[in-house]
Amino acid sequence: MKIVIIGATTGIGRSLAELYASKGIEMAITGRRIALLEEIKQTYPQTKIHVRSMDVINYEESRNIMDELSLELGGFDVVIINAGVGFPKATFIQEIETVHINVRGFLALAHWSYQYFQQKGGGQIVGISSLASLSGSAYSPEYHASKAFMANYMSGLRMRSTKYKHGIAITDIRPGFVDTPMTKQNKGMFWVSSPEKAAIQIKDAIDSKKKVAYITKRYVLIALILKMIPEWLLEKVF
Repeated sequence: MKIVIIGATTGIGRSLAELYASKGIEMAITGRRIALLEEIKQTYPQTKIHVRSMDVINYEESRNIMDELSLELGGFDVVIINAGVGFPKATFIQEIETVHINVRGFLALAHWSYQYFQQKGGGQIVGISSLASLSGSAYSPEYHASKAFMANYMSGLRMRSTKYKHGIAITDIRPGFVDTPMTKQNKGMFWVSSPEKAAIQIKDAIDSKKKVAYITKRYVLIALILKMIPEWLLEKVF
């Protein structure tokens, strides 16, 4: 198996890269900070790791890089799209950046991956959305909306693959609170997982080709509650 991890510099993406690297799985890892990716490569010299700078906000360039990586690796079987941003009390410019990266950037890579695997005859696309995809938020409406787009887009791709028998597995990973640089500013977090524990559960979900997986598993309980409670009550929480 060969994989591509998009957004592997820190947090969940880095822990996933390190987990796969420890098992000797050939991979390509991408991110904006190339030095952090090189650290992973140097830490696991026994594993073939391809490093590439990628800023998903430049979606055309990102798709070109995927073309190049497909040749460099001689093909791959799994694409994990983890790149994303979130800002506390976002300004208008930050809200627009969130949409550019979490929506446009994700769509460009998911679309490329689907076409690639369709031509290849099968594969797996993994998107790291969020528990936030299940509701709006008074604090960060743009972030929740962007994650809802990701979740619904993956649902549509899954339906397309089944309808037309393309043989492409689509796995939507929905983390709750994970201790990453992006969540440091959050207050009132509970059931906080380490990125290492999250990576283990994500890998298990990928291996079993789950359609949707909550990380950690206990967050499925919160997901059920979010689907039932009314907006007026959500306003008090989110």
